[in-house]
Amino acid sequence: MEQRYTTFSLLLINISRCVQKIKNIEMAALGLKGKQVQCLFALFNCPEGASLTKLSEACSEDKGMMSRTVKELSEAGLVYVDTERDRKYKNPVRLTEKGEHIARFVAEKISALLEEGSAGISEDERTQLYRSLGIISENLADICKKYDLK
Repeated sequence: MEQRYTTFSLLLINISRCVQKIKNIEMAALGLKGKQVQCLFALFNCPEGASLTKLSEACSEDKGMMSRTVKELSEAGLVYVDTERDRKYKNPVRLTEKGEHIARFVAEKISALLEEGSAGISEDERTQLYRSLGIISENLADICKKYDLK
């Protein structure tokens, strides 16, 4: 049991660290931050734009953090907030033309790195891996909810 926990934890930590390192290095080359990858990628996959609430959910970030990220990307000229509505978290965030170009680069880089990172794993193995990780994630989220009730 102890070895299972150690193996699982260390693998997840290593994967997470590697992903963060790659995001930081790749985005630094563009004058951006690694934490902005998820937002750009989410907006790239949502051409009609997305509210801060929707972006927060898509990026698994709280609204405050997402608001800061959108502000940084806006200051860099990569996104803008459509202010037709007066409700801060309902206004859609959209990519600018420059943002679209950068987000396309990010999406292509993600695709290439996913391909390289999963070399040697068949599509069936990958499907099973994601299915298993999804179940583990849901189970651990349920356990965390129990702690929140106390």
